[in-house]
Amino acid sequence: MDDAPNLDEFAETQRDHSLRRENDRLKSQLKARDEQLAEALGRLDVLEGIDRLHPSPPRWLTPRKPGPRQTTVVAMLSDTHWDIVVRPEDIAGVNAYDRTIATRRTRTWAERLALLPDDGPVGDIGGLVLLWAGDMMNGPIDAAHMVGAEDTTLGTLLYWSEQAAAALTLLADAYGKVHVPVVVGNHGRQTLKVRTSLKARDNLDWHLAHLVARLTVDDKRITWQIDEAPDAEFMLFDARHVVTHGDQARGGGGIGGIWPPLMRLVAKKQQSYTQLNKPFRTLWMGHWHTATWGASDQFVVNGSLIGPDGYSMSLNLSPERAQQVAAFVNRDGIAWRTTIAAD
Repeated sequence: MDDAPNLDEFAETQRDHSLRRENDRLKSQLKARDEQLAEALGRLDVLEGIDRLHPSPPRWLTPRKPGPRQTTVVAMLSDTHWDIVVRPEDIAGVNAYDRTIATRRTRTWAERLALLPDDGPVGDIGGLVLLWAGDMMNGPIDAAHMVGAEDTTLGTLLYWSEQAAAALTLLADAYGKVHVPVVVGNHGRQTLKVRTSLKARDNLDWHLAHLVARLTVDDKRITWQIDEAPDAEFMLFDARHVVTHGDQARGGGGIGGIWPPLMRLVAKKQQSYTQLNKPFRTLWMGHWHTATWGASDQFVVNGSLIGPDGYSMSLNLSPERAQQVAAFVNRDGIAWRTTIAAD
């Protein structure tokens, strides 16, 4: 009788084996679900990244059936060099620039741009595209320009983010809709060597744009396109336009002036974008502080808000008043163009 099997122990052992198998099965299912969730989240991160790189443009930029009178105003804001000081004594009294003058010029520019539809050709204006094209302020590495600057970098960011937000609100009141594509310039970078990776995120122009975007986040009339690439693309009617700072062009000091490097840059970008099956109509640039219009809408170069300074005078560059370009663009291209004097 002692050698007879214990039925209770046998049943208990069977239950243990059954529970272990069930536990292993549930662990396997949980692991599979975790892997599926991780894969789904990974795809979501990629999609969100793509959305950040290619934000959905406002629909008013590309009307389905634009009429012959339908027009969009495209204006540039670049090379403001806010809080840099230009002493008239250094340049024979040709110009002066400090925070007070820069604030007055920025306000004057915004007010005159707001009134531009009254001066331009008759048309149905759908809104304003404001190209934030870089060199809005100088970085701490730009020692030659930062000597005698009005404020620290952080103080400049604080003051001018508020001023720029006020200007954008004024323009939204005038136009109803404002879209702001953003690229960075060369003076706002934080490293001595120009970076190719994370270039925009290491530039004060990018940071300042984000500060202004946050200050205007509740104003649904204003939309932002803060790119991290050297160029920003936007569609207008059925044509692609590209804005870049312009510092990729090299040269400009010879007899031909800025034209040879500009023409080379435009040709290279057209070739590159065409190979990507993205040909563009107009390349909009800053950097050169010289309002210039290329033939057949090929390119536009902006002026500056700072005007002549010690650097430009030392290179014997033609002094140009503080001004920014603006144009009326319809389905056929640039229909009317002008400069907005800020002094």
